[in-house]
Parts: sequence; C-alpha cells; structure tokens
Amino acid sequence: MSKWTYSIFITYLVLGLYVLLVAIKVPFISILVDTTSGQPVIVDLYYSEWAQQHNIEKGDILLTVDGKPAQDDRSIQLYSVLRSAKELTISKPNGVIHDISVKHKNIPEELYLQIIFPCLYFVLSFSVAIYLWKKNKDNQLTRLLTLFLLTCSLAYTSTGASARGDLIGLFVIGICIVLCLVLFIHFLQFYFRYLRIEWPYIDTKWLYFIPLFIPCCYLIELFDLGLRDKVGPINLFMFAVLVLYAIYILLTTYLRKKLAKIRLIAIAFIIPFLPFLLLFVVPEVLGHKPIMQADLAALFLLFIPFSFIFIQVNERLFDIEYQLSRLRYYSTLAFFTALIITTGITTLLMEQFSIVKMTSGFILIFLVIVASFYTKERLDFKYRKVIFSSNGNYVHNLYAAVNRMGKAKNQQELLDRFKYEITEKLGTTAFSITTVTEDVPFTRGEVNTETGMTNLLLHDSGEEKIILKIRLTLQGEELLWLELLALYVSMFIDNLKLIEDLVREIQLVKNNNDTQLPWLDKLLWNIIEKEKSILAQELHDTILQEQLHLARELDVIACAPIIKKDKVLDIREHLLNAAKDLREYCENLSPPLLDTFGLQMALKKLFQKVKMRADFLLNTRIERVQFQDATLHLVVYRLVQELLNNAIKHAEATEVSLTLQAIHRGFILQYDDNGIGCNIEDLMLSSASMGINGLRERVRAFNGDIKIVSSHHEGMHIVIQIQEDGDLYD
Repeated sequence: MSKWTYSIFITYLVLGLYVLLVAIKVPFISILVDTTSGQPVIVDLYYSEWAQQHNIEKGDILLTVDGKPAQDDRSIQLYSVLRSAKELTISKPNGVIHDISVKHKNIPEELYLQIIFPCLYFVLSFSVAIYLWKKNKDNQLTRLLTLFLLTCSLAYTSTGASARGDLIGLFVIGICIVLCLVLFIHFLQFYFRYLRIEWPYIDTKWLYFIPLFIPCCYLIELFDLGLRDKVGPINLFMFAVLVLYAIYILLTTYLRKKLAKIRLIAIAFIIPFLPFLLLFVVPEVLGHKPIMQADLAALFLLFIPFSFIFIQVNERLFDIEYQLSRLRYYSTLAFFTALIITTGITTLLMEQFSIVKMTSGFILIFLVIVASFYTKERLDFKYRKVIFSSNGNYVHNLYAAVNRMGKAKNQQELLDRFKYEITEKLGTTAFSITTVTEDVPFTRGEVNTETGMTNLLLHDSGEEKIILKIRLTLQGEELLWLELLALYVSMFIDNLKLIEDLVREIQLVKNNNDTQLPWLDKLLWNIIEKEKSILAQELHDTILQEQLHLARELDVIACAPIIKKDKVLDIREHLLNAAKDLREYCENLSPPLLDTFGLQMALKKLFQKVKMRADFLLNTRIERVQFQDATLHLVVYRLVQELLNNAIKHAEATEVSLTLQAIHRGFILQYDDNGIGCNIEDLMLSSASMGINGLRERVRAFNGDIKIVSSHHEGMHIVIQIQEDGDLYD
C-alpha cells in the first residue's frame, strides 16, 4: 500500500474506534428536562419503556449524574437534555430519593442501534475495503467507491458519539454525511467519462468545499452559542441537497441514455438514502417533528448494497444485471425464511418481544441465510465446477465478448479485441500476446501456470504459435472465463485464416483476369439452383394448381349441351386472379418500379399493397436515402418486404410502424408492432424463424447490425443498421 492508502485506513480505524468507544463507555438515555425552576425537572423520556422499568416519570427531579450535581452537566446547561449517564439519582414528587444504575443491556434499543449494528458495520466495511483495495489497486472507480463506503460507515458509526454530544463525534458525522455524497457524485463523473457519457453537471472538485464548511460551523458554535440550534439543520440541509442532486444526475442521465447500468446504480443509491431523507432529514430541516428518529431512520443506510456495488466495480461495473438478479433471488428466499423463523421463535417462546428485538433477530437471521447462500455458491464452484461453470457473470459476459470479437475482419483486429476484453474483464494490462516458432510444453486451450505466470496457447498452425502471457496468477472463475474465450479465439483465427486464403485466391484470379474459379462457380450454381427450386415449388403449389383446376372446369363446359354464361365469367375471374398472382411473383423477384422510379416509389407501391391485405394500421416514415452501391436500394426493399410479410403472417398486431432513416453512407431501418410478441429463443424453433433468419443473413451479408427485442404480449422491436463499406470487394 502507498502512504496515502495507509493514512486513509489508519484514519478510518482511529476515528471509528474512538467514536465506538465513546458510545460504549456511557449509555445513551436522552432525558429532556426543564430548568426554569432552578432544578432539572424531567419533561420527556426518549426510552419510555426503560424509564417505566426503573420507575422514572415525568415530573421527577434529577439530583445527580454520575455522582455530580445535575445542574453542572454541560448538556443540561446548553441544551436542557441529559444525553448519557452511568448513574442517576432522582427525587420523586413525594420526596423519595431513587438511585438508578444505567446499563446498555437494560436499553436494548440503544444497545442494538448505537453499539452492535455500528460495530458490525464498521468491521464489515473495513474488511470489504481492504479486500477491494488489494484486489484492484489501480482502478480509480474502485478507489472512489471504497472511500464512499468508508465515509458512509464513519457517518453511521459516529451516530452514538454525536448523540452523546462528543465534539469529535459531531465533527465526524457532520463531515462524513456530506463527504460520502460528494465522493459518490465524483464517482459518477468518472464513471460517465468511462462510459463516454457527457457530464453537463457541476464539476465535482467544487463540491469538496461543502464538507469544509461543516467544521467551520462547529468552531463558530463554540464561540457563539446562539448558533447551536442552527448547525444541525444546516448540515442536514446540505445532505438533503446533495442526495437530491445525485438522484437528479442519475435520473436525467438514465432518461437521456436509457442504460441499464445507470438505472441499477440509481436504484442502489435511492433505496437506502431516500427513506432516511424523507423520514428524518426533511422534517428536521423544516422544523417539524421527524416521522422516525435518527437512529431508526439510519437503519436504512445499512441496506446500502455496497457488497454488490463494489463487486461490480472490481469487475469494472460489467454484468450488473446478473449480480442484482442473484442478490434479489437470495434476498427473497432469505426474507421469507427469516420471517417464518422469527415468527416461529416468538410463538414457541410465548414471550412479548419488543419491536427492536424482533427486528434485530429478523435482520440477523436474514443476513446469516444470505451469507449461507453465497458460501454454498463458493463451495459449489470449488467442488462442483461443472455445475457452476454454466452460470455466473463470467460466462454471462462471455457471450457478449464472443459477439464483439466475432465482428473482427482480420487476425490483428481479432487479437486487439481480445486484448480489450482481457483488460476490461480482468482489470489488468499486465499481459502480452506473442508469436513464436519454437515448441511450447502445453497444448492449445491448456492453461499453464508453472512459472508464476498464466500462459495460454491460443493458436498453433505448426509453423507459428500465438501465446498469451499474463503476469499474474488467475483464480477460479477468471480461469474458466479465459479458457472458454481462448477456445473461441482459436476457432476465430482458424476461420479468419480460411477466409483470408479465399480472399487472396479471389484477388489473384481477379488480378490475372482469370474467370476460372471452380469452387466459386459451383457455389454460385448451387445457389441459383436452390432459388430455382424454391420458385418452382411455389409456382407448382399455387398458380399451376389453379390452372389445372380451371382446365378441368373448361372440360366440363365443353361437354355440356348448354354453355352457362355465369360459369364462363367465373372462370375468367379466376384466370385474372392467377395472372395477378403471377404478376406479384414477378414484381417480388424484380420490383419494376425500383429500377424505373427509385426506392421511394417502389416502397410506396409496396405499402399500398400491404394496406389492402393487412388487418393492421401501417404507419411509415421514409427518408430519402442515397447509396453509391445500387444494390443497397434492393436490400432496403427486401428488408421492408420481409418485415411486413412477417407482420401479416405472425404478428397479430393492430398497429405497425416502419421508419427508414438516412445516415452517413447508410441507413437505419426501425420496425415496431404491438402484436403478440414472442420469446426470441422460442422464435428460432417456430415457422417465423425462416423470415427472421432471412433478415439476419441479409443484414450480415452487408456487414450490418440487427437488434431484435421481443417478449410475450409486448410486441416486437427490430432495428437494422447498414453502412456502405469501402473495403468490400467488387
């Protein structure tokens, strides 16, 4: 660790241990008194149940606090409240003197909310921070969120010390409750930069002046007692403003970009902070009685899902959806199980437990069950790797990585994309990809870690070998992910070499003006014959059958003694329909308007035909597009034709929208319907898959992208983008 890192953790430990010791040293009781008569008379009791057990009532007079006169207590002098004490002496209205020994165990609400929970939170936060810092030291996002976690922990841990009026505790909670939000906003600024999202908000460096304002207020309060009732609301007001500002940043960015990662971070931030803001901070700032006391409202801060957030930061915030779904699944199982166990224990023991005890027991059981689920997951991974390897965010991420690498056009681009995936997923640049000619002591796809490094043979062509060397030892899921990805890379390299060989062969034939390329001639001949076969089958099943039927009808008329005019007219109508169908086949094979009047007119004619046949309302917005490659006009026409045919046959929609947008050297085609929708995986097994596969193949042939989004009863959304590629061969 660097000196700066040491100083952060040492400061956290010193401050955290100090405020915890202050809370442990003296129990918190918060008794409000009236000193107008010269003696502190009790007017309100914070822990009424504890007071009732010790026969403390409103109207009693406080005589001594920890063996000293009650009038000498500083908190009574300044605020008319006795914050904490170990020993009390009170006088009843009838003159009876009553001595009371105050202990933490006699006030369970104080024990759990100000000592046990803060201690657990303090230790857990420190453990997570140490783990993350060792795991990923050089990640700025990790550093910022680690500091966010530590400041949140200090703010919550110091609630007990600040409630007792300790000056350092007041400084710590006052600064940390604001600083943690500034750090979170600073993290958002860095994260947006990482996602290449514009940051139109205040530069975070100016926000760091806000926490510096808090100690100034406390120092002024020491010399001007008239400010003592204003510093707290000012501090809470700053907290409220920063919380609302962070929520504003997250919500406006999500509305602009619609990114799932931003949405999930917003949920992770709003859920713990908003209840504390609404139930305590806002009423306190407005001068009203809080809906919930500070120590109870602060319990929501314990639900800051820092474990989930920091795991994601360690993974560079990828696959956040998977982690949230896993946490939601485990939490749901644990919630109902803990609820049943808590209810069962309460019923069996037949005791009247307080709400605090029941809640504390429920939370403890809940956390133990969730921890058990995660422990079981780790054991499954270690001892049942085959089962585990089919799940998890690493394998989930693998699909996206393979999809991105599959778009590489040559071996160098593929290796560059492979390096990018390693950097992003493993969070390291300490690796290299080299090409060697000598033999290596491991086979393709086999991981070698004998030299303290992770070595992997990506490709072996006999003459040369491509080796990945990572200068650190990987563990568990990282190795599984790397092994699987390397196998895909190896196959991609084989395929790219085949493609490059074919392209060189075609280019050689082209340069030599040689038209003889037997395998290509055979391929083209097979494609043409396949299309002929499809067309012949369609004509045989439709128009030819209709013609044979009409021929039999004419035979019947020829043999009849009297020719019926109505029958002849009916046959004439059938012949015209057959001619119309045949014309449609010809137009589908080669749209005549496309070459004569252009794409706009051809699409307009197609839309007119669809509106006559379809049961849905068709909305279209077609921009004029121009391409250097005239083939793209036919591609657009075919894509629109296939989309509308699928809508007629399968969508069962009442409204279909189609938009053609011109972009630089290309177009974007967007299709939407409000039909029955489908599961994309099920679609591949249905009859509609032929049309969808045809779309995908056509788009892929022109180096385009297609995105299909659909679910049952939610319609279908398809976006196609194709741009002219100047590197394509003629």
